[in-house]
Amino acid sequence: MPYSIEVHFDDITNAAIQEMWNVLSQNNIPCRALEKDFSPHITLVYGEISGLKKVNWDFLEKQKTFKFEFNAFAAFPDRGVLFLSPEKSNLLSELHNLHDANAEFSSMNKFYRTDLWEPHCSLASRLSPKQLEKSVKLFEDFKFPLEATCVSSNFVKYPKAEVLSSFPYLPE
Repeated sequence: MPYSIEVHFDDITNAAIQEMWNVLSQNNIPCRALEKDFSPHITLVYGEISGLKKVNWDFLEKQKTFKFEFNAFAAFPDRGVLFLSPEKSNLLSELHNLHDANAEFSSMNKFYRTDLWEPHCSLASRLSPKQLEKSVKLFEDFKFPLEATCVSSNFVKYPKAEVLSSFPYLPE
């Protein structure tokens, strides 16, 4: 079973992303996140755990909520993924580095290691090239930026996206 550590957002950001998921679904674009009742997030660490299935959150003891902006739609065409791409954010990068250094996973997906990590919030995945093109057109009139507030780190077990533990950040 794969596990992840994800950064989760405020209610306003969640509602905006869930509305995008609904638009995709209403236009016959498969939206796994909506189908599986995922919460909007950016994955920080993803992989397998062979030992205890828990996270010691001590490394986040002083982590405060913070804002950043999504500023574009983007895609991983080879994987058929449409996503929201965030601005370059030092706070988001620092948070990822903390998780990468402190997560006790037995193996980690290479795309979530610091040197390859591209922060993103998935809107749809496993799309054909035609579905990807149709998806992008659905949002041609979307106005950026979309401001997001990061409010917690969650330890999640897949494939059902079961939150095993959560660490709420301190208020700004």
